[in-house]
Amino acid sequence: MTQETECRFDCTIDLNRERAFSLFVDRTELWWSWPFSGENGSVDAGIDPFAGGSCYETDEEGRRRIWGTVLSIEDPLFVRLAWQVAQDGTEIADPAAASRVMVNFREMADATRLEIVHTEFLRHGEFGEAYLRHMQQPEGWPRIIRNLQEAAKTAVWR
Repeated sequence: MTQETECRFDCTIDLNRERAFSLFVDRTELWWSWPFSGENGSVDAGIDPFAGGSCYETDEEGRRRIWGTVLSIEDPLFVRLAWQVAQDGTEIADPAAASRVMVNFREMADATRLEIVHTEFLRHGEFGEAYLRHMQQPEGWPRIIRNLQEAAKTAVWR
């Protein structure tokens, strides 16, 4: 791999920290659309909010696909995941063979600053460097961030 070994993004979510964390963990179906479901697929998605929990989507035909494993979580501060998606969108069965994603939720007045750091692309083997570049492109993390920001604007809170 080159000198660059991580992709890092900061963004603002127009929700307080507790709701931003809840949007990410408890309301995943509002923002998740990648990689298995594609642009137009409707899915049920979720994150089991405990260490060892699954990050998953269930498609219209009832197929459940794992896209991550929760490595550690502290509500409403952070979520650390094994990112079990290969560059071609297929599942990586073993979390030990997957890259790592850390999402921090930082309070800022009535909003939340999300810090996303995706590392350990070497775990993806010979495709690690290309995958790092892919996740930096508009259809990688920037797309997921846009989805989160849009979901924050339209989510209904009880």
